[in-house]
Amino acid sequence: MYLKRLEIANLRNYSSQVIEPDLFFNIFSGSNAQGKTNLLEAIYLSCTGKSFRTQRESEIISWQKEFSYINSLFETNNRQVEVRAELLPGKKRIEVNGILTRGYPQGWPGVVLFKPEDLALVKGSPLERRRFLDLEFGPFYPQYGYLLGQYNRVLMQRNNLLREIKDKKEKNSSLQVWNEQFCQYGSRLLLQRIEIFKLFSPLIRDIHHDLTGAKEDLDIRYLSTLKINVPSSVEDIYSQFIKGLREIEEEEIKRAQTLIGPHRDDFSLYINNRDARTYGSQGQQRTIVLTLKISQILQWHKEIGEYPLLLLDDVFFELDENRRRALLKRVGGLVQTFVTTTGDHKVTLKDGFTVKKFIVHAGRIVDIVEGE
Repeated sequence: MYLKRLEIANLRNYSSQVIEPDLFFNIFSGSNAQGKTNLLEAIYLSCTGKSFRTQRESEIISWQKEFSYINSLFETNNRQVEVRAELLPGKKRIEVNGILTRGYPQGWPGVVLFKPEDLALVKGSPLERRRFLDLEFGPFYPQYGYLLGQYNRVLMQRNNLLREIKDKKEKNSSLQVWNEQFCQYGSRLLLQRIEIFKLFSPLIRDIHHDLTGAKEDLDIRYLSTLKINVPSSVEDIYSQFIKGLREIEEEEIKRAQTLIGPHRDDFSLYINNRDARTYGSQGQQRTIVLTLKISQILQWHKEIGEYPLLLLDDVFFELDENRRRALLKRVGGLVQTFVTTTGDHKVTLKDGFTVKKFIVHAGRIVDIVEGE
């Protein structure tokens, strides 16, 4: 999948702009606060229907303007995908090939984003890792989003009930019905997460081995709040889930919250058997995140038959030369890549693939340099 043309109007600090990117490597270069990341945001929104910077999409509309739009033309070997996103205060309308659409179906253009904040995947809280698992790896399983939504719905109801029991407004026995639903959805969700790790772990190890010149082995381990065996079945997980809830019922009532389940799980990352969160350098942590992103790219191609776009927001040139070369070896010539940077960098791609650099200033493309 390639982005052939991007047209934006009234988007943040851009009044209007049309871009025709290179098929392989594109650099948005300029000083801070000139609008480089705004271009990545427009591409990302075209691919996913949402922004990666804000949940209040009215913020994307330029100051004192009534609307914003993004028109994108994507192309593969056998089809074109036209995406038009219109943003008005409190309203969003997205059409794919002229048909109004919602959500993020995998028929849309694929995109993988790497931004500085993603380092929280390694050194941040479990919430950051669960969010990555749910939003980035989960969609490869058609039922994952449904199970996650149902699980969270029952979790909220169960927590409300625990508060009522604590306040003596309900009896302990009223938990039984919610426990059954909670464990049914939770068991299926947890089994899918185990399957995700089974699928991605070998790929992740292989990619990281390449990116580090065979100097580092990366291991990813799922940390469940339940005592389960791997491999396991839905029935086995359900049995352990129900048992675990019975054992901690009084503590949950005392604290008025559900203490075990996928919503409290985590995963850890180890470099050469050492916890990367504690012992990994910033360069190693950045490479781990890059490994996870490349695994998404390769799995997307395996599932969909097309490569997604790759967006690198102010991180590509923070890698050392060897890791940049390893990245380009993996995706160069296969994945259309967009990079933001404040420096005047040159990139040499293998096999004569081209590079296009867009110089960004005050919400405008003021110059285009090709071949660097």
